[in-house]
Amino acid sequence: MWIKLLVTYWLVYIFFVYSATHFFSKNNNIVYTVLSGVTFCFFALILEQFLTAQKFRFFSRTVIVIAVLFFIANAIWWEGILIFNSYSSAISHLILVGYCAYYYKLQLEMLQTIFVEKLTSFWIVSGIFIYSAGNIFLFSMHSVLARDYPQITYDMWDINILLTLIMNILFAKGIQCNWQK
Repeated sequence: MWIKLLVTYWLVYIFFVYSATHFFSKNNNIVYTVLSGVTFCFFALILEQFLTAQKFRFFSRTVIVIAVLFFIANAIWWEGILIFNSYSSAISHLILVGYCAYYYKLQLEMLQTIFVEKLTSFWIVSGIFIYSAGNIFLFSMHSVLARDYPQITYDMWDINILLTLIMNILFAKGIQCNWQK
């Protein structure tokens, strides 16, 4: 199931980035805000696959609903739709980092997991962790930096591109481990 979610996410991601570049080039902030919310939902659902406790699944679905409502409220009342919604994006990635930390905690508690680097889940979760942890600062400061230092903000977006590349390399390693089973 996680691989279907991952492939679907890649397709949705490509669609949104293409749309932001070609159709919304004057103001693509709304597209990237929606993409940030979609990314959170997909990554939370993927992490659910590796954190199989029924209580966690219910908790995760509740958090997804609350996060989506926060994204919408933030876009309507607080930050608006004309700028990238820093608060929503930063909080969603902070939640994903928490999910990943919980996964790592569970792996440390399982004594039979000797070679964690051979687990598909380890690589997928690590990709999400690095991407989310790296982007928390970028996303949380984006609105302030865009207003006061637009050129620095534009240049800092390369960090997101680098983190996306690292995440995709780790996803590829996870898929490779899945095929080697």
